[in-house]
Amino acid sequence: MKAVVLDAAGPEPALRDAEIPDPEPGPGEALLRVAACGFSHHDALIMEGALRRGVSLPRALGHEAAGVVCAVGEGVDANLIGMETAVIPGAIGHRRDGGFAEMLAAPADSLIPLPAGTDAADGAMLVSPTGVALKALETCGLTAGQTLVVTGVSGGVGGRAAQAARAIGARVIGITGSSEKARRLQDEPWLDAVLLDSEPWEEAVAALTGGQGADAALDATGTALGRLVVSLRRGGRVALVGQVERGAAPFAPAEAVFRELTITGSLGAERRHAERALQLTRSGLIPPFVHETLPLSAAAVAAAYRALKRRECVGRIILRP
Repeated sequence: MKAVVLDAAGPEPALRDAEIPDPEPGPGEALLRVAACGFSHHDALIMEGALRRGVSLPRALGHEAAGVVCAVGEGVDANLIGMETAVIPGAIGHRRDGGFAEMLAAPADSLIPLPAGTDAADGAMLVSPTGVALKALETCGLTAGQTLVVTGVSGGVGGRAAQAARAIGARVIGITGSSEKARRLQDEPWLDAVLLDSEPWEEAVAALTGGQGADAALDATGTALGRLVVSLRRGGRVALVGQVERGAAPFAPAEAVFRELTITGSLGAERRHAERALQLTRSGLIPPFVHETLPLSAAAVAAAYRALKRRECVGRIILRP
């Protein structure tokens, strides 16, 4: 089968178009013909060498995959063949080949059945970033009528979190890194305000909340914790869900103490988050959020990597074999 393989990570990731053996589904596994796969900051961090934990190379990356079951291994119901499905990634794209390929093998119990005709891009984004965003919102205890600040709101997790927050009746203030992104986001109905990271947005959050501060925050960038802390009301909550750059963000613990804040990390998504994501997507409460769709190739993966590193994307880049 055709695949894009990362041979070595670094400032210039070593990618190649490859013909590799078709994967064989083992006991308890299913074989999928990949229909779409998202390219995320997670993939970019592996490619540049910043993320090594649980990753072995050479590898076909891509953990945000959706496809159609075309074969099953021992002990798996053959009636699954032909089912459209998303995948809870686990080791996919890390210790075993992922969705930057024509096919992948995955544990059958990691599959999320999709209604027939589901858009492949929606399926690819179901677990990550959508389910990941829903788990992070649950972690920070957001409820209807509250105000949420989201950093990296132009990205997959940040954007999906903003959309889901609006779907449950929250007010959403998004932070983004460029005037162009702000212009493209300013008319989105799921955002009440879009603020630039380069400006003193802490002051704007205070003004937009009548001086009280936001109720909750979701940090999808890992670069803004100190600024988010001073943007929250007393008793506010922060969910940390991503880090797009190396290094630490400045943070004054006393600010969290005086405000009696709760700061919690949120990792991945569970099946129930993916199933809720499917409900919200199918109902239209979480609309499409795709930056660009590209045919799978080493050149396309390299272009997606450059676009993320240059912070050009508004939404997910989707790769289609």
